[in-house]
Amino acid sequence: MPVIISALLISSCSSLSGIQPSEISSNPAIDVSGIKSDFTGEEYTALCEEVLKQAGEDFTLIEQDTSIATLDSVMGKYEGLQKVLQRVRQRGYLKSVHPDEDLRDSAMKCSEKFSGFYSRVGMSRLFYNRLAAIDLTDVSEAEKFMVETTLEDFKRAGVNKDEQTREKLRQLRKEISVIGNKFSKNIQEDVRSVTTTVDGLKGLPADYIKSHPADENGLVTITTNYPDLSPVMKYAESDDLRYRLRIASRSRAYPDNESILKELLTKRYELAQLLGFDNWAEYSMSDNMIGGPKQASEFLTTVGHALKEPVKKELEIELAQLRQINPDADIVQVWQSGYVDNLIRKQLYDLDAKEVREYFDFQNVRDGILKLTENLFGVEIRPWKTMTWHEDVETYEILENGELLGRFYLDNHPREGKYKHAAHFTLRTGIKDKQIPLSALAQNFPKGLMEHGQVETFLHEFGHLLHNMFAGKQKWRGMSGMGVESDFVEAPSQMLEEWVWDYDTLKSFAKNKNGKIIPRELVAKMNKARDFGQATSTAAQLYFANLSLSIYDRDPDSFDLMTITKKLSAEFSPYPFVEGTAFYCNFGHLRGYSSNYYTYQWSLAIATDMFSRFKKEGIHNAQVAREYREKVLAPGSSKPARQTVTDFLGREFSTEAYIEKLKAG
Repeated sequence: MPVIISALLISSCSSLSGIQPSEISSNPAIDVSGIKSDFTGEEYTALCEEVLKQAGEDFTLIEQDTSIATLDSVMGKYEGLQKVLQRVRQRGYLKSVHPDEDLRDSAMKCSEKFSGFYSRVGMSRLFYNRLAAIDLTDVSEAEKFMVETTLEDFKRAGVNKDEQTREKLRQLRKEISVIGNKFSKNIQEDVRSVTTTVDGLKGLPADYIKSHPADENGLVTITTNYPDLSPVMKYAESDDLRYRLRIASRSRAYPDNESILKELLTKRYELAQLLGFDNWAEYSMSDNMIGGPKQASEFLTTVGHALKEPVKKELEIELAQLRQINPDADIVQVWQSGYVDNLIRKQLYDLDAKEVREYFDFQNVRDGILKLTENLFGVEIRPWKTMTWHEDVETYEILENGELLGRFYLDNHPREGKYKHAAHFTLRTGIKDKQIPLSALAQNFPKGLMEHGQVETFLHEFGHLLHNMFAGKQKWRGMSGMGVESDFVEAPSQMLEEWVWDYDTLKSFAKNKNGKIIPRELVAKMNKARDFGQATSTAAQLYFANLSLSIYDRDPDSFDLMTITKKLSAEFSPYPFVEGTAFYCNFGHLRGYSSNYYTYQWSLAIATDMFSRFKKEGIHNAQVAREYREKVLAPGSSKPARQTVTDFLGREFSTEAYIEKLKAG
């Protein structure tokens, strides 16, 4: 929920032409600083200890305060404490992106140490009593919502339990933090590879082959990093190469993470039981929009029913295509699906994905996304002059009518030891007249040509960044930023993905090396072929969501990870389980989203409904974009997410539009 306690317990230079970077905000009272990243591991450890000591002392003073409890005397003092904590606010990001392994390890250990402090806050009866004593008679509705939901979060944290139970909860949360960090670190650092001959690269784009030269033995190394992996699965003619790379990718962090994940499940189950919940899924969904595991399961079942016929039809088309290559094929395997789907799009829709990627050079894509933001939301984005931790990192600031709204980092390319996926990190939540938002992206895109799907991912993650930027002007931290219900947070980004399918958007930045703008006819083909593969890819997402739910909605001693993974694969995945893989060991969301991977489907239903206004009134309609920003993004966590969507749509949201879209296939 959009309050301080849940946020605590969950604990995530190139320049545009003709623009000069700004130096400093005109208002020195507002925190506009960036993050300091040139620490040694030893220095960061010392800083972490210093901040923890100071924060502990300051929080004790807040607990012992006997003055009249008001928003200013309670929340105001607590938010003052946040200035101390912000000195190490970058720890989660630095442990994911910094090139220095010692610093990454130090930042990770700092995160673990902070779990103890967060647990102390979440179960402080003294602080809870101070909050409960605030007279809410004359406060705003948003402030009342903030206090009431914060009090509910305290109860969910276990503040009303006896001291022995609270101490056990504190210890469990500390252990869960350590275990979770190990799980994530193993995935982040385990990069695997396969080798092939130059002939094995047949079918791949020329620029990809050029960037992967053979060694002295005539062998080419292909890693499991996304810029290597994605093109192979889509273009490589070699079935053997795709098969071996799939196994390597889905085996990362195995076997180490098997026992670690089991331990994580066990500790979370124990914590949920101590809090009075039947299981972790029930606990983790208790403050979400959807209501609980039963409702989540029902929603996933509804989506599954809608997909039944479309999946059957897509698999029939895929198998027919595969038989043109292998007449004896009787089933499509997952490592064949991307390659086969690409051939189908080329034959049925006359769409050549290699031709498409020629129009998406990384620098043009980046600048296009920034320009789209400027045009759609009436803001200005310009370079920001500040220190970074690597030469690839780019820094920008966003302004409106000359007013500085926020700043952000883009760390867009892969390197050793870096986070392997794409994610947004909130480094600082904005507070009106006190501090501006600070965000960062960690992504892994090639420096040259991108797949259109990667362009979509970039805009998706940038959507999270914009949410933080535009939700940064509330009076209180507990009302600001992206502290909305966790099963809503993906919806704004998923809706924004629609713009990379719009010709008028793409023509502004999609151009090939000769400067030719992407043809309207090509974008039309892309849209015509867009929905093919949607049913099977959504079915795969249902498999992931059911795996996420099913390992957290029961006693972890009641199942074996490999056994339940195979069972759920047979029940929900459109493709057979691949022997030799252990997906649960490298499915990072099992740590972060835990039981709640259903979120992606649920929020996609919300996104589909919200986009209906743009679809009806114009995708580049500035007035609709303004209303969307003001009614959905700007409120931050000052009201329930369901209310913000209702405010924008003029009615309550419905999943019907999404379900009907899936049925249409």
